[in-house]
Amino acid sequence: MPVPRDPFADHPVLEAALPVAVLTALHDVAHLPDDEHQRLAAEFADTIAAHGDDLLYGGKHCAPTFAALARGLAVLAHQPGGVTFTGLHWCVGSGHHGTRHQAPCDAEIAREAAQQDSPR
Repeated sequence: MPVPRDPFADHPVLEAALPVAVLTALHDVAHLPDDEHQRLAAEFADTIAAHGDDLLYGGKHCAPTFAALARGLAVLAHQPGGVTFTGLHWCVGSGHHGTRHQAPCDAEIAREAAQQDSPR
């Protein structure tokens, strides 16, 4: 089976800017409740699906699509196990912020399980 091509291989500026943008967005979405995370994730997914070509090839929707991608990854970083995209991993519980780490993140899953087991 062929290895999928990295969509950012020809976009070094995008690859360099994304970790910084996600790190910034982590703070922006941290205080939001889960239902708002879900709503935003759907909104961001729609934007990326509609304008992902502008993000990769330039176009009038490039900036909002980049913001949607960064904020969407930040929302997903708050989920158990975090998120990995183009080989970069983010998860808030274990402090992986754009590291080269394979998902699922064992440290994050263990933290989430401990949190669920603890009395409230």
